[in-house]
Amino acid sequence: MTTNNINKRLKQLQAYDSSGSQTIITEVFAKRAIDVLDVNLLEDPSTTYCDPQCGSGTLLMYLAQRLMQTLEKIIPNEAERAEHIFSKQIFASDIDSLQTMVCKTNFKKALDDKHAQVNVVQQSYEAVQSPYSVIISSLDFATTNKFVDHFRTICDNVLVLTRPNKNRYTRNSINQISKYRFLGVTASITPICAMYFKPKTDNKVEFITDNESVIVDDPKYLPGHNLKSYLYAEEILHSEFDTFDANYGSYYINHPNIVNNPGEVELIFQVGREGGPFRKTVGVDKSIITPREGVGIHKVVISKNGNRSAKSILKYAEPKYGTGHNAIWIQTQSKQEADEIITYYNSPQITRLIMSLKETSPANGKSFWTKIPHYKHKDKIKKIYDKYFN
Repeated sequence: MTTNNINKRLKQLQAYDSSGSQTIITEVFAKRAIDVLDVNLLEDPSTTYCDPQCGSGTLLMYLAQRLMQTLEKIIPNEAERAEHIFSKQIFASDIDSLQTMVCKTNFKKALDDKHAQVNVVQQSYEAVQSPYSVIISSLDFATTNKFVDHFRTICDNVLVLTRPNKNRYTRNSINQISKYRFLGVTASITPICAMYFKPKTDNKVEFITDNESVIVDDPKYLPGHNLKSYLYAEEILHSEFDTFDANYGSYYINHPNIVNNPGEVELIFQVGREGGPFRKTVGVDKSIITPREGVGIHKVVISKNGNRSAKSILKYAEPKYGTGHNAIWIQTQSKQEADEIITYYNSPQITRLIMSLKETSPANGKSFWTKIPHYKHKDKIKKIYDKYFN
């Protein structure tokens, strides 16, 4: 006989995740993603949901937990409601036969009925063609582009959980998203987001957090949890100020030219801490120097590798230095100009911009600097900042 065992089964899965090697979507990420779905879908007992890369079925289990709440008035009997959800609304598939077996087992244990009829089949996501109301899935980020393209043609509602800085929709196709929510960062420091696609005729995207949402027309990038900082940064990006022209050298530290040509020209490979010397430089022969290394000019240097929680250090580098491939450099006319740029970079206005840009991505390469207004615009930047924060 069918009973509602969903909560108990989810607790068991959480215990398996904490002690095992298989990654299971966390409760907070699953619930935040499901929150993005339109309420009218969740409250309609005829809505069908399909996860074509279901894995263990955990995401659909959290969806079933939510549906047990939203359908309570329509189907008051708890056992009947659980049976209806798993037999009439939830569908799952996976190309991996072991995963489909695990998913089917989890669904039956959620119903506490080993004879329950559940909708789980083995097949690739490309084989899924039926017009479900909602496609919902947590994806390997490498799959995102093809997966979304496939299902947007056959389904009006597509909700995917993926990495926010590794697919076209988080780069140059942001305005195709209908709703977006940054979910957080995994234990392995991987950022995760929810992207919801619906038919649309404009470039507006709704961005959602726990406490608020905003609608932005033709957004330039994607926010984290801080929408106020995001709106500030978006206004700056839409103002289309001149930006910095960043460069980096030709060579990685293990390049044969670096290894085999020791000399007197110092190339910076690690910028190091503020107030201290460069952390790592390598001496090379001047014969291998190209214009990309920036030797012979005044410049500021910054590591092209950063993280979401800290602003990278910017330092002045004399003309005698060049840079390796993992240290960005920006040309200046003098040490004085370099110091002005560093002061500007460390101002509250640019710090706020940089941290907002880095909230969902640690990337800090050349393209990152195309979003940072040149310091000649500092007065205009301050006016925009004061509008939001003073």
